[in-house]
Amino acid sequence: MTAPPDTPLTATPMHQEAEHLLLLADEISAFLPKGRAEFLRPWRGKVLAWMNNPTLEVLAGEQALHALALELRYRWLQHTHLQSDRYMMSPPHNQRKHLPDLQAFGFPYDRWLKPTYLERRLNAKRAAPMGWRGESVVFSSGMSALTTLLQHHHANGDSFWPSPRKGLALHWFGGYFEIMRALRLLCAGGFKGRLHAKQETLNQAVAQGKDDIVLIEPVAADIGLDVFDLDAFIAAWNQRDTDRACMVVVDTSLTGDVFPLHRLCTDTGPRPPALVVHLSSGLKLDQEGLELSNVGLATLYMPDDEKNAALLGRVAESLRQARTTMGASLSEDEYAALNAPFFLSPASLDRHSQAVFANNATFAQALAPFAKNDGGLWTHVIHPSLAAHKDKAWAVSPFVNLRYAHDRQTFKDADTEGEARDVLRAIFEFEADKRGLVFQSGSSFGFRGHRFEMGFVRGTKTDSLRLALGSRRGPSLNGVIQLFQDLAVYPDFTALREAYPGVWAARLKARTRTAMPK
Repeated sequence: MTAPPDTPLTATPMHQEAEHLLLLADEISAFLPKGRAEFLRPWRGKVLAWMNNPTLEVLAGEQALHALALELRYRWLQHTHLQSDRYMMSPPHNQRKHLPDLQAFGFPYDRWLKPTYLERRLNAKRAAPMGWRGESVVFSSGMSALTTLLQHHHANGDSFWPSPRKGLALHWFGGYFEIMRALRLLCAGGFKGRLHAKQETLNQAVAQGKDDIVLIEPVAADIGLDVFDLDAFIAAWNQRDTDRACMVVVDTSLTGDVFPLHRLCTDTGPRPPALVVHLSSGLKLDQEGLELSNVGLATLYMPDDEKNAALLGRVAESLRQARTTMGASLSEDEYAALNAPFFLSPASLDRHSQAVFANNATFAQALAPFAKNDGGLWTHVIHPSLAAHKDKAWAVSPFVNLRYAHDRQTFKDADTEGEARDVLRAIFEFEADKRGLVFQSGSSFGFRGHRFEMGFVRGTKTDSLRLALGSRRGPSLNGVIQLFQDLAVYPDFTALREAYPGVWAARLKARTRTAMPK
């Protein structure tokens, strides 16, 4: 299927994708010193050739552009590593070192590298609200940013905000599984942590001033994708009658820049948080889906008063020292890769994240009418656009969660709870191959292509899956929607198994082969 004759070519999805890839290459070429972007010339020729190919708008064209996006990533990483690979992990002190744009930087050894260039860019991107001041610190990953921040606050918080309390109370609205694991480790040594299943109980703790740290995910990264109610939180905060210092951390890894975090600074009355931290994984939505490097982004905000004039700098520098000590900074290769001009670009983040959010909302709304509790494969379609708080600007998500009808009795002969999950995954892969879709099994990070992930939630592994629709529109997005609508007609796994006898037999054969003793 090609575009209708009256459709302008530039309005078609794959032509727009090709133009967007060329735009990224243009930004790189303009950013690098003259003559240093020649490595992109052969790649650019391939993209231009596909733009004139009559099959651009069908699945073959999308598969080609998917491969060309990965090739752009590879060529950029190869180019940046040619620069960074010149330097030892502990280079001679007198050796001059440069980023890909020839900007000079220095480090005595890799773990001590200070990504000041990225921190300056992040400061510009996340300017402090009126009456506040901000300073950014960059880490090797989102998780290292969070764990270093919490450990640093536990060890050194008293030196900045003196308190007679022993142990810190941490209250969390969210659900990201790795944060759960991290807090289990951290809370064994000084934190008293609580994950709030309902925001109402978090608000009660805040109103009563029982909190030392509040951790917020604007949309909880768990099976429910619950949307945080900022107005209710601010109302609760303004009820508190205590000067107890509290750090509020907002993790926007999965919502981009749509959450109005500045309101936590400006609307929290005469006793605002002592420290507001905007934290995110820069791998998720900040790299145009190319996944150049893990990186954690943290921006610290404090009221701009005489007391805090020097305090913010002291806290940020102490946090940087903790980053070095714990090996939580970027490596030289990562620093060079993140020199890409579209990283930490507000326009790039908005462009990419909005496309991702729109595609996932489209999928959720298209599949929602097919979800049934009384017969049908899909029992729940979960996405913020279908929830009570769908009107909030941050009611977005780069993925959709599904629950499916898991009849354990159907797989009694397999004697394995996960057999339904394995068979369903095999059916997805079989259908994606048969239909020619760019749709792969994998964890949902960069969000350029389309992926699925089976059993991602502990406790619901046998009847849940996650769909992560990337930023591309076009035939694969439409094809994935159609695939899930087609599968919805099966009333249960018995009917599904009968419809795919070859897939079922292949799964049993593979399982038997794996189980055989060596």
